[in-house]
Amino acid sequence: MKIVIIGAGTLGLQIARELVAEGRDVVIIEKKPDIAMGIANELDCLVQEGDGENLDLLASVGTAEADWFIALTGSDDANIVACGLVAETFKRPRTIARVRSHYFSAFHDKRRRILGVDHILNPEYETAQAVARIIFRGMSPETIDVKEAGIQLRKMPASADRRFPSRTLQQIRNEIGKDFIIPGVVREGEFIAPSGQFIVEAADTIYILGEPGELDRLFGQTGRRALKLKQLTLFGAGQLTALILKELGVPALEGSDSGNKALTGINALSLLGNPIVKVIDSDYELVKGVSRVFTSIETIHRDLSDEFLIEEEGIGLSDIVLCLSGAQGDNLATALVSKLAGARRALAVVFNDLYMRLEGSVDIDAIVNQKSVTAGAILDLVRRANIRRLHHFMEGPFELIELAIGAHYAKAGRRIAELGLPKGILVAFVIHEGKTIVPSGDTVIHEKDSIGLVLSKEQIVKLESLFGV
Repeated sequence: MKIVIIGAGTLGLQIARELVAEGRDVVIIEKKPDIAMGIANELDCLVQEGDGENLDLLASVGTAEADWFIALTGSDDANIVACGLVAETFKRPRTIARVRSHYFSAFHDKRRRILGVDHILNPEYETAQAVARIIFRGMSPETIDVKEAGIQLRKMPASADRRFPSRTLQQIRNEIGKDFIIPGVVREGEFIAPSGQFIVEAADTIYILGEPGELDRLFGQTGRRALKLKQLTLFGAGQLTALILKELGVPALEGSDSGNKALTGINALSLLGNPIVKVIDSDYELVKGVSRVFTSIETIHRDLSDEFLIEEEGIGLSDIVLCLSGAQGDNLATALVSKLAGARRALAVVFNDLYMRLEGSVDIDAIVNQKSVTAGAILDLVRRANIRRLHHFMEGPFELIELAIGAHYAKAGRRIAELGLPKGILVAFVIHEGKTIVPSGDTVIHEKDSIGLVLSKEQIVKLESLFGV
């Protein structure tokens, strides 16, 4: 598979790194000479300095033979124009454009090419969906978000359960039960995909995967079921906040051409207790815009760095605080201060990997990395064989992915042991007719099943060759 990427900012570089690690043929086009040179020294791929809208340059790097063209510059217009030029000039590549404009983002879920763009990707939209999933799952610090609602991934110290240390995984499952799996162990900062004879040490951190109800039964509840909201506070009133409010089902007033207004959205927050919703920002125009669209919430125009803000606005009474400003350092600091003031849960959005190292070591219940979320959405589009990333393990080049079994797959109806999966791939779960199964080698895979797999990135291409068309 050949992929041409224009724009080597933090997202472009992240996507290129991941695709190179999977063994793809990657070409990067970057305008800035110093950035292009740095990437050429780091990645094993072709890096071309120049303008991604230059047809001669695009032709010279082999865009005509590419499977995908991905436009990730900082300009919506440049990304759309570049995709349009490629679509008009080269017939083979499918196109992806990163677009933040509210107008173009409205086409996000359209299943047709628009202005030469096959897929419009809005980082804020992808992040809003991720944040909403985390909220509806209770924002438990021990629970890691995955896209599949029927599966839960937990991370815990092995020492927290006396049944783990100094035992093999086989012994642990024989004692506790077969309704869960340990897909990964972190030892001295390194991710290990363990075998059944792997011995867990007390200093290890372990990942546990299973159906939420079964994990509650085996290891106790995480507190997510008990979370009922009286107050939800959002810091920041930008596009991300508006999208999260819509994802949560907060009713929105949208104007029509005739000037009439219609109430849209179902208040899904009623499932969590119909909380008071507060939005706080120092930008008056942003606050005004949010209040005009979401008339049922409380909006507050106030400087986020005001030393009296947390106390005077009652942030400590919040059940959940979402820190969503454009400054990731401020988001982390606000989340920490809110927790110190008494808030039950806090979530901070960051925009690169730097602050993800704090996850688990500071009193913030969830840290969402917009770059990683967006990169995952792009990989879901690019990968063949209906492969969808559910979780990327930060401690190493391993992923939990979901594979949908299509009608074309010749080995449907056979046992897992007969599928010919490459060595080192762990089958973590099977979803059959809506039921989640923790499988064994004798579990039969059927058409329309979904399979969860833990594997290293370099094995993705092998998986595509087995299950792709």
